Amino acid sequence: MGELYCKGCGALIQHEDKTLPGFVSDKVMATSDSRAVFCQRCHRIRHYSDIITISVTNEEYFNIINKISKENALIVKIVDIFDFTGSFVPAIKRLTGNEDVILVGNKMDLLPKNVKPERILNWLKTMLANEGFTVLDSILISAKYGNNFDDLMDLILKYKGNRNVYLVGSNNVGKSRIINQILKRYLGMPTDVVTVSSQPGTTIGLIGFPLLDGTMIYDTPGVINKHQYTYYLTRPSYKMTVPKKEIKPLIFQLNEGQTLFFGGLARIDIINGETGDKVNVVTYFANTLNIHRTKTAKADELYESKLYSLLTPPFNPEEAVPKWVTHDFKIRDNLKYDIVFSGLGFLTIRAPFYVRVHAPFVVGVYARPAII
Repeated sequence: MGELYCKGCGALIQHEDKTLPGFVSDKVMATSDSRAVFCQRCHRIRHYSDIITISVTNEEYFNIINKISKENALIVKIVDIFDFTGSFVPAIKRLTGNEDVILVGNKMDLLPKNVKPERILNWLKTMLANEGFTVLDSILISAKYGNNFDDLMDLILKYKGNRNVYLVGSNNVGKSRIINQILKRYLGMPTDVVTVSSQPGTTIGLIGFPLLDGTMIYDTPGVINKHQYTYYLTRPSYKMTVPKKEIKPLIFQLNEGQTLFFGGLARIDIINGETGDKVNVVTYFANTLNIHRTKTAKADELYESKLYSLLTPPFNPEEAVPKWVTHDFKIRDNLKYDIVFSGLGFLTIRAPFYVRVHAPFVVGVYARPAII
């Protein structure tokens, strides 16, 4: 019998070590259909909602990408619209060696319902142009609710020809959920096949499925982006910071010398509103995240005394949130900008402004043209 791979995560099936990916006991293996076997880890995630994260090593990831680079394939690049900057990974073209890319913006269901899709698509085109990144086409979807999947499949069939299709992107952008939607809607699968979890690192190998014309569509492991908050939060903190439904934006009118804390994970200080007026700050974070306003002069003392109580998450000193650093943003035009905390959320301010952002040194903090 040849090598077997888990249908849920793509790990090579093995029987020796429970702590390693792909473990299946001899007893389970003897009573399972070898064509549809799920490893013990996938079984626990799927049936008991266990959180079992295993990261693909850089060497393993590049071995997988190297396989793609040897093909003339169609790449379907998935990004998280709520965290576009953190999930974009512009190096995908260089890593795969493929120029033919469809860009899919997932998780449209998280943005407020009054946001027009046409605006988001135009914003995407601007961001791609800024990156010098060209695509065959782009589309917005919700893998959670199945929105726009007919249009997505039309694009895939339009551009793929007789080539295989690879879904690529960073961790937790929804690749596995998208594959499951495609399998159920167009290939007759009765239930989810690929294992889906809210935690990063669920898919750890290539998982392929035949399309009706004999070509293959593959789910791939996520690119590891260590600049996102995701990697530094415990499960309770993660559940409070990752949005699961439509974001309800909050509006704050702040004076110079005022501060907003986002739990105990980040803060922004209004140094100067330039015009002397109040600064309107619109926040887009998970509705469960605690946002607290205070005077900047008292912010350091508040952080020291109220971290783990008023300022949560994190919830206790055992959560090793890395040391904070500051980022200054001083913009003098009259346009709207987002200040993005990678993997956490963003806020929107109209320039001119001068703000100081505090966040862990490992986390990406960016200013970009406003998405909304």
